[in-house]
Amino acid sequence: MKAMFDTNIYISFIRNRTHHDILLQRGTVKYMSAVVLMELWAGSKTRKADRLLHQLQRPYAKAGRIITLRAGHYIAAGHLLSDLKPEHKKLAKQADFINDIQIALTALHVGATLYTENKKHFRVIAEMVNGLKVEYRNRSILDS
Repeated sequence: MKAMFDTNIYISFIRNRTHHDILLQRGTVKYMSAVVLMELWAGSKTRKADRLLHQLQRPYAKAGRIITLRAGHYIAAGHLLSDLKPEHKKLAKQADFINDIQIALTALHVGATLYTENKKHFRVIAEMVNGLKVEYRNRSILDS
């Protein structure tokens, strides 16, 4: 099985050790979206956080499993944004939604199941992206 994790899964794990069951699951080939890595680094404000992110990204980088998009993926993302239903058009102006489209496309690109806490964005995206596999995880009580 192939797995990819949304930024919120890593953040919940770092803060509260939630989602350890899927993050540490044996027999799973794990990938990281370069967009997730960007979001994690954008939120890093301390040396301790920097060290943690270096440790987190190292095995993905070593295994060649940090996934980037190609030009065709960005074209597909543009089509997704332009084809949003009227009730979802406001999402197209939100950077986090645009990042989530890119994360979804990286998961699709490698055939991985995407794990996320973000039902709001990924339900809209999964409705539009054929073949995308998303598993929704409950947010930690401590994060609420």
